Amino acid sequence: MVSAVRFWKGQNYYQILEVSPQATEEEIRRAYEKLRATYSPNSPGIYALFAPAELNEILTKVEEAYRVLGNPRNRKEYDVMSRGEGEEVAIPPPTSAISHRRLRPEEVNEALGFEEISYSGESLRKIREYLSLSQDEVARETKIGKDNMRSIEEEDVQTLPAPVYLKGFLRAYAKILGLDPYRVIEAYLEGITQKGYQKE
Repeated sequence: MVSAVRFWKGQNYYQILEVSPQATEEEIRRAYEKLRATYSPNSPGIYALFAPAELNEILTKVEEAYRVLGNPRNRKEYDVMSRGEGEEVAIPPPTSAISHRRLRPEEVNEALGFEEISYSGESLRKIREYLSLSQDEVARETKIGKDNMRSIEEEDVQTLPAPVYLKGFLRAYAKILGLDPYRVIEAYLEGITQKGYQKE
């Protein structure tokens, strides 16, 4: 029986499905089906090894991994994100210039030139610049690639990643800027949807 340790937080999707990053679509599909059968509630003796809640968590992670790796576009975006836009260098440790404190409303107002508070790409850029943070610093801290940073700030709906990744990037970006991640994600997605962003 495969150890459940592989499903601990920190395992990437390839490790969850027990395939290499060079695996073909067919190999990924076969690995997924094998794991589904292995951890199926109908598998003989499975409940002697795992509690129902643990079994459900395992199957959820397997399904999540296959939704990404089993879809060529999602897999490509995942690979790009995982390797930092293809850069082979290691990501430096977080810079001490970023304090992670929550911005006060008056600071947000000042950063936006006392305009109505909104969380568009332009607003995020203004707040970043108000905090004297470069794109490189934010990219290092959040592991958001430079191309994705640029797409987010410019609201380029053609090059923005799929929602599952975009929400993660926005959450990380908001935290770096000291903003409420939930408000940023909601407002940003509403804005780009009006511009035609419809990636599934």
